[in-house]
Amino acid sequence: MAKRDYYEVLGIDRSVSETELKRVFKKLARKYHPDVNPGDAKAEERFKEISEAYAVLSDAEKRRKYDAMGHAAFGGGSPWGEGAPPGMEDILRDIFGGVFGGARGGAGHGGFHAQPQAPRRGQDVNYSMEIGFDDSLKGLNTTITVPKTTQENGKIQHTTERIQVKIPPGVSNGSRIRLAGKGEASLNGGPQGDLFIVTKVREHPFFERKGDNLYLELPVSLGEALLGARVEINTFEGVTKMTIPPSTQNGQVFRLSGKGAPKLKGSGKGDLFVRIQVLLPDQMDEESKEIVRELESRNPTSPRANMTGVSM
Repeated sequence: MAKRDYYEVLGIDRSVSETELKRVFKKLARKYHPDVNPGDAKAEERFKEISEAYAVLSDAEKRRKYDAMGHAAFGGGSPWGEGAPPGMEDILRDIFGGVFGGARGGAGHGGFHAQPQAPRRGQDVNYSMEIGFDDSLKGLNTTITVPKTTQENGKIQHTTERIQVKIPPGVSNGSRIRLAGKGEASLNGGPQGDLFIVTKVREHPFFERKGDNLYLELPVSLGEALLGARVEINTFEGVTKMTIPPSTQNGQVFRLSGKGAPKLKGSGKGDLFVRIQVLLPDQMDEESKEIVRELESRNPTSPRANMTGVSM
């Protein structure tokens, strides 16, 4: 029987990227791996086929030759002869983190066989958790429900499990919290996998976070900007007082050291950067306008002096 096109085997386009190639192979390998389909010869043969296709297309040089000549580039047979593609066990370990034991040439089959006699580590589980902005800075204790796979009498059972989770202070979008041994159970007596909590932090209406620093647009009145003031800022640690010096300009930035986010790795906190936003009155009566005119006459300024002589 003629060998199928490698791109057809994986169900992908010839312009597929390396990232998408790995994603597709990972999905198919999980479905057809002999550990998941014990005694299923068709699944084993399918796993051999997709592994061979991936081993060629993930190698830049082999893929170049295959794209130019097809299977004829390897004499119409396997690029490496009989048995498993060299390095396939390392490829599987790299993609699945040791969930499967890889593949080897099987006696009498010239193909792939699982190694059930060697206990293998259970599958790692990723769990996405959305948390509030304040919780990301203060930390959080909560309970989550995650899927759980067990094996009873040779049959795979899918259930759920409730787990206590402690989110440390300082996590941000994409932070990964590892809970050792809380992942999938091994299907043949190996150690249990790990559970990774991946955090997604909701946006705050006023604060913005960049790294360990926090940023805040602080509205102040015209009088506070001109005369100075002592204002209060509500942070995740409570109320922080800040001094606005007299004659503070709109857009001026002040730095409050150690008032930012806790450092997830290490100790200490980032800083809080406060940008002043002077709010002007929406309307003024005639008397107020006269006061402004007098203010201008008593305190003359040249706001556009440095633009003199500058042309477009």
